[in-house]
Amino acid sequence: MKADPHDHPVFARLYNWLTWAGELTTVGRWRTEALRSASGRLLIVGLGPGHDLAHLPPAVTEVIAVEPAAAMRRISARRRSSRPVTLIAGVGEHLPLPDASVDSVLLALVLCSVEDPVVVLGEVARVLRPGGQVCVLEHVRARDGSVLGRLQDRLAHPWARIAGGCEPHRRTRLAFQKAGYDTSRLADRTCLVNVPLLAPHLIGVVRPPTGG
Repeated sequence: MKADPHDHPVFARLYNWLTWAGELTTVGRWRTEALRSASGRLLIVGLGPGHDLAHLPPAVTEVIAVEPAAAMRRISARRRSSRPVTLIAGVGEHLPLPDASVDSVLLALVLCSVEDPVVVLGEVARVLRPGGQVCVLEHVRARDGSVLGRLQDRLAHPWARIAGGCEPHRRTRLAFQKAGYDTSRLADRTCLVNVPLLAPHLIGVVRPPTGG
């Protein structure tokens, strides 16, 4: 049987531990902040080990979570939530959902590892209902000319091999802009949390070009 390119069982266990540590510090607070505007039927693209489920605001009534890695799905399936959660195997480039079928979307630490962020953002715009918004918490490349930015560029490929495809030098704000999103409500955060290579972060809300 051909191995699933999205499945990294060892990394899934390590990432679960790292994100658990993050829950106790800055990242946990940032998840709550990023999800503050979510409501109704929420799509989580790349559920990972499922820590986002502990930060749902009261306005969220249901969660649809898409996760390509079987190891991550096994971990996240053990999480409990006060809202109904449907966990689906799939990738962001081909979301297995009808057009205009969700009220809000969460992109949290996922655009670093998808094959094509702009294609994923196109799919997010397709499945989001008019007037919906996308909640964002993503680590991105450091500013041009910085030592950290050059280090991220140098280590991007070896890091991706050991970290489930994560690329620390993704220019995610630019990807949003290429996909036509309004990024005026995205804020930059520079705290180096857990893994210094994975900083700074973008946090906030964006709307796709067809959003209200």
